[in-house]
Amino acid sequence: MIFTQEDKLDSYDDIMERAKMQIPLYCKDWTNFHPSDPGITILENLFAVQLNQQRQIASVSPEVQEKLLNMMNFRRQNNKCARVLLQTLNANEPFLIPVNQRFTLGDLSYECNRQVEIGGNKIIGLYSISKAGEIEDLSLILYDEMTVDRYPFGKDAKEGMEFYFCIENPIAQGEDAIFYIRQSHNEWRNPTVDRKFVNSFGEIKWEAYTDKGFAPITVHDYTGGMVASGELRIKQNAGTMQEYKFENGKMGYVIRGTLEKSNYDVVPVINGVYGFLFEVWQKSTESTCLTFAKEKEIQLYLDLLEEGYFRVYCKEKDGKYYEYTAGEIESGQRTFDVEHVGYGRFIFRFSNQIAAANDSIKIVAYNEKMMRHYKIGELYGFDDQEFDINIENVVKESFSLLVETEEPDHSFSYSFVKPDKNGEGVLNYSIDENVGHIVVHDAGNYINSTIYICGCAVTQGEKGNILAGKKFKPEGYDSDIVFTNPAPGEGGRAGETVKELSNRFLGDLRKPYTLVRERDYEKLVAEIPELCIKKVHAYKEENKNDIYVTLMPYSDKGCQGISNLYAEIITDYLQSRRMLTTRVSLVQPVYVPVDVHGTIYVKKNYKDCDGVIKNLLLKALDYVNGNQNFGETLSFHDLFHDIEKLDCVDFVYDFSITPRDRAHAKLSGMDIVPNPNALLVPGELFVDIETNIEE
Repeated sequence: MIFTQEDKLDSYDDIMERAKMQIPLYCKDWTNFHPSDPGITILENLFAVQLNQQRQIASVSPEVQEKLLNMMNFRRQNNKCARVLLQTLNANEPFLIPVNQRFTLGDLSYECNRQVEIGGNKIIGLYSISKAGEIEDLSLILYDEMTVDRYPFGKDAKEGMEFYFCIENPIAQGEDAIFYIRQSHNEWRNPTVDRKFVNSFGEIKWEAYTDKGFAPITVHDYTGGMVASGELRIKQNAGTMQEYKFENGKMGYVIRGTLEKSNYDVVPVINGVYGFLFEVWQKSTESTCLTFAKEKEIQLYLDLLEEGYFRVYCKEKDGKYYEYTAGEIESGQRTFDVEHVGYGRFIFRFSNQIAAANDSIKIVAYNEKMMRHYKIGELYGFDDQEFDINIENVVKESFSLLVETEEPDHSFSYSFVKPDKNGEGVLNYSIDENVGHIVVHDAGNYINSTIYICGCAVTQGEKGNILAGKKFKPEGYDSDIVFTNPAPGEGGRAGETVKELSNRFLGDLRKPYTLVRERDYEKLVAEIPELCIKKVHAYKEENKNDIYVTLMPYSDKGCQGISNLYAEIITDYLQSRRMLTTRVSLVQPVYVPVDVHGTIYVKKNYKDCDGVIKNLLLKALDYVNGNQNFGETLSFHDLFHDIEKLDCVDFVYDFSITPRDRAHAKLSGMDIVPNPNALLVPGELFVDIETNIEE
């Protein structure tokens, strides 16, 4: 019923035609079907009412439809800002990036959520050291001018290998740093869920060199042990960093990663490392509310204040906020002093009458556009009062209302309310961020109050998920410093409509959660998060309720089997989805070489005939890198005729193909039929190339 469409109902004309056809069955004497006939008029009215009722029953309003979907734990996804990591080039000294500093890329706007200091540090070297003490310089991957692959833990990734970041200046105790590592084979691996790795391919212990030697630091690793491109978010909590001297004479402040556990399916290969990045989010802030603890003086760095539209609210001993105005600070007066000390830099000073709390002071700043319509309206107290703020694509996390309430002494107090807050006396409202529509479900204690926009930012959703390597321009500043993103933007999405939510629900209903057919197993195994699956095949034996699954992982080492870690992950994944009466078993892949014998006569004056024929044979026999899957038959006649059709071939005199392992691949006539868990690979090519026939 939820998804019934009105256009599937019968039309009024169709209903009337069927009714007229049935009239003779009930009253043979009624012959006048003219529209002016009273009987026809009655039928028309009855069927009009009936059709209207049917449409009301069959048509579910979006509001009701959404509530029904919510009951099934399907909820609309909100607007979400794309997130981008930026690095600085040509920054020779540290400088501050203020909160809400805007960076533009075409018509896209990106902003900082907090004030950050950048430009004071950089990576000056990368080194890999084996357990035997052999050092390898990997610093070439720091240069974007060239793309080279390097192994941070060597080609074998043995436990005990060490990888060093050498940086120019120490990271102070308690400070954070963001590094980004780019993996060479990132396209092989299935994406993770929410950027977090559940499975441990490699466990790395991270340390910083301090005055007490190497000491552990806190690192949030979004690379899964360098198996995928991602961030290292470092918290330097080891102590005071000291310079470290390598055996090759290089010196610097270092962060060391030691490989403690190695279960790699693909040995880490990286081709880019970037350090000391900062986050920006694709949004445009129209107004913002900043909160401060009680201080006599607050230094604020916010470019939005330059537009001159800001309000200051302070909490007093009764726990309520009151608006303070700029002026000379006097005892008992709700005033503050503000000093403009540079572009975007302001100093606010306050009296002692403000209550001591972590949220004693709130500064709300607007741009000129928002200031023109920041007042929304009056709260009358009836349920589901609606307001349109005429702002689309609102970021829900950044949105808040300012509520103005008249006190008994005719002064005004103020409250700051986020969407979807519940509680006794609380203003409860929701916002449709796509169209900027507010519904006040319960005015609480704020009946007859006036509401204003407090915090508001808009986003362009998935449009902000840009490719890597773009150049960003800081708004309001002229500088030689270049801002660029070494990693693509991620996470941006538009708010879902009810229709899109319904489509997602229908898609989820059609998604196979229980494994029934062989192709269900193949589809789900190929999409298991975090794994590198190149080929997968599921098959069953006749008269048995057993399913066998074999697969080939991606690897830079060629023909790979199923590791213990893969077997554990896949088995757990399938066990929760198989039918209770079906037994699932993993089978190791087998690679069967195929030898070729023959004599091929080629035409004269053709160059590199040997290479053309060899390439065709290698492609046809290479199931590992080709499109062929496990168990597919190699047709002798197809291969024979493909050789004959080559422009350089005159005719094929003698030709045969033979599997080297008859236990896993059999001859059927002249064709080769591999077992269901076998892939064919090129063996020895004993092919003679001739240009003429002896008489």
